[in-house]
Amino acid sequence: MTSILKSAIFKLMLPVFEGEGIEFVDVELSGQGRAQTVRFLIHKPGGITVEDCQHVSRVIQPILEVHELIENDATLEIASPGLDRPLVTEADFHRNVGHKIQLEAVSSTGKSLRLSGTILDVKEGKILLETSSGQTTQLEISTITEAQIQLIW
Repeated sequence: MTSILKSAIFKLMLPVFEGEGIEFVDVELSGQGRAQTVRFLIHKPGGITVEDCQHVSRVIQPILEVHELIENDATLEIASPGLDRPLVTEADFHRNVGHKIQLEAVSSTGKSLRLSGTILDVKEGKILLETSSGQTTQLEISTITEAQIQLIW
């Protein structure tokens, strides 16, 4: 999915999801033609139910079709991102304050960083992370290329 298409979908659909009281986490596109699947990842406090997914599908499908943002015969999927979902938005990081995460980021010099630690705070587009070594570091969310909760089994 191109970043332009993804941005267009987010811009169009974000107010719809907000009106439904559901957080629009991400949209993914896979396949082509009849085998194309558009997957919307959503979240709400207390979790997403099958009924939530069905309702969202009924609400957004006509909007997507009218604006011709997806193929007419594409399969539309609505799902919760799950436990191992990537952390992308400021809301994702805020929701996980106190949890251990793993992340990759790009430093101001362009160097790739790999860190793990506990999120201490999130504000104004930045996270405060206490690393596994006990150091505290602040990162711009926009520099984070990949992040997820560190699952402990």
